[in-house]
Amino acid sequence: MLRQKQSQGFPEVLFVHRSTTQAAEKFFAARAPNARAIADPEGELFAAFALPLGSLMQILGPATWWRGLRALLRGNSIGMPAGNERQMPGAFLVQGRKVLWHHHARHSADHPNLDNMMRVATSL
Repeated sequence: MLRQKQSQGFPEVLFVHRSTTQAAEKFFAARAPNARAIADPEGELFAAFALPLGSLMQILGPATWWRGLRALLRGNSIGMPAGNERQMPGAFLVQGRKVLWHHHARHSADHPNLDNMMRVATSL
């Protein structure tokens, strides 16, 4: 999906993760070899963007199980945990020092609406 979005003018993506650099290199080499990523094992960038650690319901609640089941039915599997499994995800559109659009996940399987983000990106 990322490759398809990039071909449609999607802004350049920078992944920030709580894992080690070595684990991330292995992960991205298999899935997105050209991806750019920053290791943030202490969660400093996550804190700067106000992304908290999740509660038990946010990490393992019904919405997460439902998304996990849908992923399994599509042929995706669950990998070994790496980093801080309680870290809540987010997505941000940043230009310079300004956050133009953001998504703070309600649960660990909550996906951002990238069409909304693209509307903001293309209106600049």
